[in-house]
Amino acid sequence: MNFRVVTSRGWGWAVVALLCLVVGVAQGWIELIGLGVAGLLTFGLATLYALFRHSHEVSFHLAHERVVVGDEAQLVVTVSNPTGHSLASLDVVVPVGEQQVETLVGRLRKAAQDDITLPVPTEHRGMVQVGPARVIRQDPLGLISREVVHGDVRTLFIHPRTIGLLSMSTGFVRDLEGNPTRDLTGSDLSFHALREYVPGDDRRNIHWKSTAKTGQFMVRQFEQTRRSHLMIVLDTEPEVFATDDEFELAVSAAASLGVRASTGRLSALREAARELASRRRAERGSAPARIRAMSTVSRDRLLDELSGVHLQEGSPSIVELSRLASAQAADVSIAFLVTGAAVDSKTLHSASVAFPAGVEVVVVSCAPEASPVTRRMGRLTVATIGRLDDLQQLLGKRMAVS
Repeated sequence: MNFRVVTSRGWGWAVVALLCLVVGVAQGWIELIGLGVAGLLTFGLATLYALFRHSHEVSFHLAHERVVVGDEAQLVVTVSNPTGHSLASLDVVVPVGEQQVETLVGRLRKAAQDDITLPVPTEHRGMVQVGPARVIRQDPLGLISREVVHGDVRTLFIHPRTIGLLSMSTGFVRDLEGNPTRDLTGSDLSFHALREYVPGDDRRNIHWKSTAKTGQFMVRQFEQTRRSHLMIVLDTEPEVFATDDEFELAVSAAASLGVRASTGRLSALREAARELASRRRAERGSAPARIRAMSTVSRDRLLDELSGVHLQEGSPSIVELSRLASAQAADVSIAFLVTGAAVDSKTLHSASVAFPAGVEVVVVSCAPEASPVTRRMGRLTVATIGRLDDLQQLLGKRMAVS
């Protein structure tokens, strides 16, 4: 796409030249007529200069399309000269979110190429739209500016910080990898004992050596293997978070739990970990509030979606959010509710009873700089964290007594 724009200087130049010409003709001033004609000719030459398309080839790419908040991100702009002669300098501007990253490319010799690396700010988590690149070319006097757009819009995912939770294969999620339970079944992986054959038993489970010794058919009995369905509910109600840092801590905690669950040995349960973020409360008279389940196909996909989670006015309360989440996933065995420090104990208890009996409910209450502490409220466990590192410590303590 090409854009030709008369600059403010260009408009001023044209108006002054035209006035000089009109006044000079009216007053018979040869000097003013000369100035007017010269000005208009100069404006016309600048217009002709802008008509010619620049011969530069311009492209850009992100050095890394996914970075962690605060880490280094770079935008690489490549400008090349495919012609057999030198090309004049030009400005390249690339929109990065709401900012503009601008660089000046000097004169390029024939067949030359210039790669320019520009820093991209990553102070805040988010999904940043980058591009397209705009090449700006002006005449020497700056009367006419021509812009040519190159490339498409690309997305830079700035992920929340996460912490490794290596010990989550025991304790709260001790059965994530299929540990045996006390429930007995006729077919599974964990052998329990032998018993006499009864009509209806699978003959493939007959233990022939024991049958030969006892003279009666003996079959194997197994302990049923259990795999957890882990749910993580992230509160996005602005009233429960005192500061932006408190909400960012909550997002990082939810991301850490989700990443650990999605990277566990869940060969048969790819959807075992669910990251849930609330949508806006529906307007009165419209459909009821809903929640959005985030993808857990891969670690990057999960963090990509969490990059775009923000506080939302009118979001469901943690109690309503828990009810909606419980209704959408009836097979949940462990539920983490990640919220702010402003939620009181009564509200947390109401949120926990939204889940059916047998579901382990853990509230992660985020309060920056607070001392880490874990307390038990009936079947509800409340873990308060002041830093992301506290999550590993508190889960480890709770799991030690599980």
